[in-house]
Amino acid sequence: MQILSNKRYKDIFEQYIHKGEKTPFTLGTLVVFGLCFLVLIVATFTQFTFSHPWFADDSLSGFASKTVYYNPLIPAMIFIIYILGRGYSFILFILYLLIGFFVWSIFGFGGGINYVQNYLFGYFLGFGLAILITGSILNINLKLRTRLLAMFLGVLSIHFCGFLYCLILAIFKVIDFNMLMPIFNTISTAKIGYDIIASGLVIILAPYIKNVLWVCMKPTPDKPKKLKNSRKRHKIVSDDIYESGENND
Repeated sequence: MQILSNKRYKDIFEQYIHKGEKTPFTLGTLVVFGLCFLVLIVATFTQFTFSHPWFADDSLSGFASKTVYYNPLIPAMIFIIYILGRGYSFILFILYLLIGFFVWSIFGFGGGINYVQNYLFGYFLGFGLAILITGSILNINLKLRTRLLAMFLGVLSIHFCGFLYCLILAIFKVIDFNMLMPIFNTISTAKIGYDIIASGLVIILAPYIKNVLWVCMKPTPDKPKKLKNSRKRHKIVSDDIYESGENND
């Protein structure tokens, strides 16, 4: 009986562990969706300042301290893609754009429909490409190596889309061509390494966080049907004990 009890508890516990299932439509999923949207908003207006050793401008001086002003918006997006999956992440992305265009200035340094002329807007569009690439890979396999690959391609796609959009703005003379490389160096070249490191840490921790949230997101399991009479119940328990005894032998 102890074996049956342990097996029963194990089966119940495993029902609430995420094993790569698609995100279902439940009330809990809507709550997690709202929390992820809040994470994206907070990340938009958050900036971390830290310093670390770096090569000095004067090679004879060796190393110097480098101060970094870092915005965690890209790691937040990678985190959301893992938690919600491709479909719900894309819905959240569209909602983010609509609110930024017509309701509230939630984009970096502004908002409104005229924000499409801002060189930063290409990086926001890159979120859609990252959702498509990263979400598709994560939908196939959730092993650590696959998650890191999905994260890496997602970060690269965001920066690639941002540079491509800046190039298009320069071609149509919305921004000066001379600003193209300084913008890319400031936003991408100087920050992409931090995005990869931060997103890597996020993608390693994300499964543990999703297992906690999955308790809310997963549909309520169907209750087992009660047996009509005690003889059937006694027969099933006896068969389980007999099979357990054979396995132990």
